[in-house]
Amino acid sequence: MDKNQIIRNSSWLFIFIFLLFSCETKHYYQDTKDVKNEWKNNQPQTFTFEVDHPSPKKINIGFVLRNNTSYEYSNLYLFTKFIDPKGNEMIDTLQYYIANPDGSWIGKGMTTKEMMLVFRENLPIKDTGRYQLKVWQGMRTKNLKGIEDISLIVDKAE
Repeated sequence: MDKNQIIRNSSWLFIFIFLLFSCETKHYYQDTKDVKNEWKNNQPQTFTFEVDHPSPKKINIGFVLRNNTSYEYSNLYLFTKFIDPKGNEMIDTLQYYIANPDGSWIGKGMTTKEMMLVFRENLPIKDTGRYQLKVWQGMRTKNLKGIEDISLIVDKAE
C-alpha cells in the first residue's frame, strides 16, 4: 500500500468514526443497575432523575434488559413504582416476552442478549423536581438467574 492510499483510508476511517459518534443521541437520563446474574425478588433497582426546568413536557421511558443464555424463561414480569416529586405513585405489573415460542431469543447479541423494553410513551411531566422509578423482578422465584443488568432510559417525547 502506498502512502497516499494509507492517508486516504485513514481519512475515511476518521470520517466514519466522527459520523458514528456525532449521530449518537444523548438521552435525557440513562443509568444501569448490575444485578450480577442473580436478581433477588426483594431487591428493587432504583433509578432517580431530576427535572429542573419545565421542559420536557412529555417523556418516553424504557428499559434496556441484558440477559444471558442461562435465563430459563421466555418472559419476564416486572413490578414498578413510579414516584413524582409530589409523592404521587403509579404502580404497574408488566410482562415482556424475551424469547420466541421456539425458544430463540428476541434480543441482539451472542451470549448476552440485549433488548429494549418500552415502559411509558408520552408520559406527561407536570412538576419539576425528583422522579424515582423502582423496579423489581416479578417472577415466581426468589433468585432470578440469567439477568445481568437493567438500564433505565428517559428521553424527551417528540
